[in-house]
Amino acid sequence: MRNNNILDYEQVEDILDEIVRFGVVKEAENLGKTEHGLPIKHYIVGEGNNDIVISGATHGSEIISTDFVINLMENISNKTDSWKSILKVFKLHFVPILNPEGYLITTSAVRKLIPRDMSQDEAEKICKHYYNVYRQDDMKELNEQDEILDTNLKRHQKMFEGVDYTCISEKYSNIRDSVKSIFDRYQDLPKWCLHTWNANGNGIDIQANSIYNPKITNILQGETLFMNSLRYSNIDISHPGPINCPFDREKGFKIENETAAIFNLLESLDRTGSLFAYLNYHSTGGIIFQRPSIPPENLNISQHEMTKKEIINYMFAKLYADKTYKNTGLDGEGRDKRELTKYVIKSQSTYATSSNDIFRLIYPQDLLIELSAMGGNPIGPYGDIAGNYTNTIKSNLDAVRYTLKLSIIAQMIAEASYEVIKKLDYDGNYDKVVELENAVYSEFSRRVRQLDRIEKEEKNGKIREYVKDR
Repeated sequence: MRNNNILDYEQVEDILDEIVRFGVVKEAENLGKTEHGLPIKHYIVGEGNNDIVISGATHGSEIISTDFVINLMENISNKTDSWKSILKVFKLHFVPILNPEGYLITTSAVRKLIPRDMSQDEAEKICKHYYNVYRQDDMKELNEQDEILDTNLKRHQKMFEGVDYTCISEKYSNIRDSVKSIFDRYQDLPKWCLHTWNANGNGIDIQANSIYNPKITNILQGETLFMNSLRYSNIDISHPGPINCPFDREKGFKIENETAAIFNLLESLDRTGSLFAYLNYHSTGGIIFQRPSIPPENLNISQHEMTKKEIINYMFAKLYADKTYKNTGLDGEGRDKRELTKYVIKSQSTYATSSNDIFRLIYPQDLLIELSAMGGNPIGPYGDIAGNYTNTIKSNLDAVRYTLKLSIIAQMIAEASYEVIKKLDYDGNYDKVVELENAVYSEFSRRVRQLDRIEKEEKNGKIREYVKDR
């Protein structure tokens, strides 16, 4: 039994074993191993010909993403009847921890602040305090005050004062030694930053680890780069460390094992024509990134191909967002907060730089979903269990089921929309495309609600009685 909702690496391992023993979700062959020997585990459920890949913890400190993937696996195991029709059409591939080294490092640090036996109430108070100081670290005036005080640590880092590489069990000595060597080599790193270790045990960020990342050129030219966000502005990302470093310039660029693992899975499924979608979970924001990025010059993708991807992916995102919410209840004007707090579908155009940007360009439907409305990796999202945490998990469970239930017909509608749009003089104007897609989705959603009402009435016997009377 769990005393609090925070899960460390070994607890996740135990829970995944329990899920497999239940017999619905099966453990598949590992996608590989990390450089320091941890398995990148892979699980499968469903018998359909359309494959969907679902991953968590690309970033080690985004622990709620793994939490959600586990909840989804448990939901399918415990409520199989409600997933039966979906699992006939789809095969789901789960990668609960894409970056096990980063997850192990982060949760080892967290356990020093929130041990397993700490009560939920006490843990929640710590997480809420962390959420508040993390927000303060993003306030410019407070950061300027810190500089006046000649403080090198951020407030959220001070909360983990004294937590260093020794928090990692000697059972994982390779990872422990690697982290120690990173701090020995790069003494500019803030001392107490292990809890925000997005990277793997080599100090490389899996998402940044893309040959298209422009920071690679800057780093090779000897530039020193720092994080743009105020909360991490004391972290140099031009060398290995907790976040956003794409490669180790002393060793030269290479694709990390974790990056290769997810690429190989997506590529193998796409090659057989069965890959339907990739749901890539991250931790905070309540945001859905769905628009394919501007492709690099050496990726030959035409404007029409891009438009088709934009249309299909946007419809996919609309389906997903429809069931998300950050808050429940009524606001001061009696309006349903579920309808007012749906996740934001991000539509800005950006250049493809990260591994997932490239995946969204070259593979079918792809959503990067930022889960929690409360920020503050790793523990901020756990600062309000009854509100934020519960809404995050429940609404996203509903969103996955609803999206998969309707995604094939939605894809067909999106493809038909594309055939209309490509004949119009849209001039590559994405706003025009979104406007049309919103209108199409609104009508589609209305029809779905209408069919749901008919189905409910049929279950209640009303239609049968009507037919009998006639």
